[in-house]
Amino acid sequence: MITEESALQVLQLDVSATAEEIVARYESLKDQYKKIKNETEDLKTLLAYQLKQIELDDVYIYFRKKQRI
Repeated sequence: MITEESALQVLQLDVSATAEEIVARYESLKDQYKKIKNETEDLKTLLAYQLKQIELDDVYIYFRKKQRI
């Protein structure tokens, strides 16, 4: 179960983060993870970053449901 604290930890933000900061950080991390995932040939790394992308999407959905963004 995702909590606000764990969601902010995934984004590496603090409690005072604004909606704009949350969205900007989400997009930044999403791009970074996609780039790493696309550039790697190592299956273990590929799967790890695929899981990170799923976690990131879950955090985004969490904030959307809580109407924080």
